[in-house]
Amino acid sequence: MNIRFFFLLCLFWTGVLYAYDPHSNLTRENKLPKELENIGFSDVTGKSLNLDIPFRDESGKSVRFSDFLSKGKPVLLSPVYFKCPTLCNFHLNGVFQGLKALDWTLGKEYQYIAVSIDPKENESISFPKKGAYLKEYGREGAESGLHLLTGTQESIDALTKQLDFRYAWDSEAKQYIHASGVYVLTPEGKVSRIFQGIQIEPRDLKFAFLEASSGKIGSFVDKFALFCFQFDPRKNKYTIYAYRMMQFGGAVTLLLLGAFLYINWRKIKNNNRQGVT
Repeated sequence: MNIRFFFLLCLFWTGVLYAYDPHSNLTRENKLPKELENIGFSDVTGKSLNLDIPFRDESGKSVRFSDFLSKGKPVLLSPVYFKCPTLCNFHLNGVFQGLKALDWTLGKEYQYIAVSIDPKENESISFPKKGAYLKEYGREGAESGLHLLTGTQESIDALTKQLDFRYAWDSEAKQYIHASGVYVLTPEGKVSRIFQGIQIEPRDLKFAFLEASSGKIGSFVDKFALFCFQFDPRKNKYTIYAYRMMQFGGAVTLLLLGAFLYINWRKIKNNNRQGVT
């Protein structure tokens, strides 16, 4: 009886093992939903943008995007829309958390521009939004560095197509489907870095601004720290650059060795002058 039970049990588990394919979940098609297939960022790092595009600032004044690059400071750029019920608010809050943690001040070392992708938005929305974020940021003079822009569909397209920032309108949900992230631009209008996601580490922001400004802002310590780090697009952040660390270690070793040899050479030379053998 026991042998018969054991035999049946073996047959049962054999059937179970053949029925279960541990790789079945890997062989299924893993496709994005159709509405998300053409949404997101492309790597346009190094691309020089034509930014002579008309927009309106928070006061309703007609401006051109290039006006803010004439200040000679790196620019942080977020494509958002100000009445977004979810993602954009999280993104803007996350960006400002990172900016508040920096020891550099908005408007002094860098500029921040948020551009609405909704052509129906105007200064009646962007003006109070700017006031709320300036109050949260809480630093004097920051108003000169924060710009919330709105514009026509033509202007929005002219900017987003150059950035290859892809989004779509969801007619059922009555909102835009888009990804979250920021572009770092040089003062000349070239895309220097792209960070995807809601929050950016303050250290990564500082390194990106240093790179975009070609070292024109920041202290020697900041520039030396950047020397030891390199941007990793796969991790979406700056990581320690092993080769640079080896270079630095080699240079320190040579300096110490040179100092040791020089001190000993001076000691031998002095001893010889005094007739000491």
